[in-house]
Amino acid sequence: MVAKSIEDVRRALHDRVYSELLGTPESVWLDVKSHPYQLKQPSGAEELVKDVAAFANAAGGGLLLVGFKTVPKHDSEIISELRPVPRSQVNIDQYRKLIHERITPTVRALQVEWIDCGDESGILCIDIPAQPAGVMPFVVPGPSDWKGRPSGTSIAVPLRTGDGTQWLPRAELQGMLVAGWAPGGGSGGAASAAQNQVPDQAKAARLVEAIPLDVKWVAVQKNLSMHRVPVWVSNAAYVAQKQLSDDFVDFIDSEAAAAYGELVKSLDLLCGEFAGMFYPKVRHPDNEYTEIPPEWKDSDHVRYRRTLADLTSASDNFLAKYQQCVNALNRKGLLPRS
Repeated sequence: MVAKSIEDVRRALHDRVYSELLGTPESVWLDVKSHPYQLKQPSGAEELVKDVAAFANAAGGGLLLVGFKTVPKHDSEIISELRPVPRSQVNIDQYRKLIHERITPTVRALQVEWIDCGDESGILCIDIPAQPAGVMPFVVPGPSDWKGRPSGTSIAVPLRTGDGTQWLPRAELQGMLVAGWAPGGGSGGAASAAQNQVPDQAKAARLVEAIPLDVKWVAVQKNLSMHRVPVWVSNAAYVAQKQLSDDFVDFIDSEAAAAYGELVKSLDLLCGEFAGMFYPKVRHPDNEYTEIPPEWKDSDHVRYRRTLADLTSASDNFLAKYQQCVNALNRKGLLPRS
């Protein structure tokens, strides 16, 4: 039985019945590759985020599978055989980090998973569920500069068309901006803004409930050396992350939605860094913490410094995005009154 829908493919992958995928064509919801993305090359990283964002912009989401061979048939590519890729060539954390950092807004409920096939090889599966229409389009940075750095000023909108991915033409992007560019003034704009206030105020209230304005676990990070993090801080961050990820209702106001998306993205990255820390060899119940192993200072000094820099950067970025989001909500009168 050949898989005919995205749910069929998900089920076949879950049950590891790969024979059901043979003969399945690439489509608007399926892209198949025989080799991992070359993430060390700027073009490889750009291709990854382009492909993921294109599925996020599709009505039904999509699947990216790395580890199958395809052959042409009737103007399309069909899966012809399982061809697992070496585990050493796939860094799952790097994939997740690039997707989080370079796609705006955050892709909800994204899954980047490794399916082991034995012999230190397997399948990389990137599952992009259908996204709320109110947060589209998903955008990626424009082309990298000559040093391989992603653009910090230009954006592009990738779209899935048939079994391929293309960029939204400039004229169509300009048309979308015109259609959504709401000038101030007129009564229609005022009425629309008033209608949007109530649900956006409720959304802002839920954010403040998840991360109160004066909450200690946020404030303490301003003066915290990130080589050692109290467990109560990381646990509070995990709780807030879950509350925000479980809240699928989006802001209607575009500026609030963008600021909130950046905040969620920064919290995801911070929690990812916290998850990579270790409990000390001797634990103290009255002072629980996780840390960067101090022995790394001698055994792997470069790793110690890089890990500390990543933790510090993630914390600083979260604090900045939280402040920016709160200020944006305050300017628009969306924060709950104390």
